[in-house]
Amino acid sequence: MIYALTDFLADQGGIFSPLRVLNYVSTRSIIAALTTLLLVIFFAPRVIRMLYLAGQRDSHRDFDEHLAKSKRGTPTMGGVLIIGAMMVSLLLWGDWTNGYMWAVTSALLVFGFLGAVDDVAKVRGGSAEAGLSRRAKLVIQTLYGLVLGALLFLPNTTPFPLEIADTIGIPFLKPEEFGGLNVHLSFFYVVFVAFVVVAVSNAVNLIDGLDGLAAGTTMLPVAVYGVFAYILGHASLSGYFLYSFQPGVHELVVFTAALIGALIGFLWFNGYPAQVFMGDTGSLALGGTLAVLIVLTKQELLFLIAGGVFLYVNATHVIGDRIGINMLGRRIFYRTPIHHAYEHLGIAETKVVLRFWIISLLLALVAVATLKLR
Repeated sequence: MIYALTDFLADQGGIFSPLRVLNYVSTRSIIAALTTLLLVIFFAPRVIRMLYLAGQRDSHRDFDEHLAKSKRGTPTMGGVLIIGAMMVSLLLWGDWTNGYMWAVTSALLVFGFLGAVDDVAKVRGGSAEAGLSRRAKLVIQTLYGLVLGALLFLPNTTPFPLEIADTIGIPFLKPEEFGGLNVHLSFFYVVFVAFVVVAVSNAVNLIDGLDGLAAGTTMLPVAVYGVFAYILGHASLSGYFLYSFQPGVHELVVFTAALIGALIGFLWFNGYPAQVFMGDTGSLALGGTLAVLIVLTKQELLFLIAGGVFLYVNATHVIGDRIGINMLGRRIFYRTPIHHAYEHLGIAETKVVLRFWIISLLLALVAVATLKLR
């Protein structure tokens, strides 16, 4: 809204010419981040109180009475703070003529709504099993992924240059235009997008469970994909780093900056001891959003590095639950997700979260370093 207005006024020249500074992605990104940060900090106490009075409080964490009892009754569904602040900031500072913005915002809203329905059902039912079934979630996530994949693949709707619409990014491999190789998936690209959406959204959802863990570990890969979006959307920079130029993808920088600002603001209240949990409303929204950022920047396999923490948590969960308990009939780890196992070993929750943050930071730095290792 403000972006469109200033863009119009700047074109009129005269005294409005200085408003052109608000057209720059860098300027709008900084302002968008500050907007979400301040909105979350200002409205969080009111929203937390509303959630508490509405009875939207955590009551189903029964995996360890001595670890979880102090958290019972904490308001959950705090992801509405993140989503609400994001939408206000993006409406003000985003370019809504940009297809990339529409795509990533759709993930924020669709997955946020899915998580909200699940949160309400869990609280009303009084247990984690009372929420949406795993099958129902997978069906909705898959359908969204297939629709998104089709829109990104079809020539009339894709925001990508047509010659790379069905390609995927592989770290350390240069694209064809720079003497390398483009990996084309043709129609299978649609299925691949659906797979990425389902896998990443559930990976982020699973890591939620300790105060500040999901917000902190998600923030860093989001920043990584923001860096790539800026470079890929800049003609000279993308050429310098030997990446295919994607006109318009730089608008994702505004989105990622706004999300980082919202997560920092949320951590103000979600850090130990948490005054509010993001719930599936937040974790599914973050997961779906990160998945779409991955697809839109065409750096899908980079997630193996940038999202290494999520892969670790999910791999140990599969090994511990699917293989250990379901197939072997015994526990391989004390608990899964794995961050709860570390609590069993006597490591303080704050230290577990801090160490996950540190590892995420290191992986993010390695992911950014791949820009030059091509």
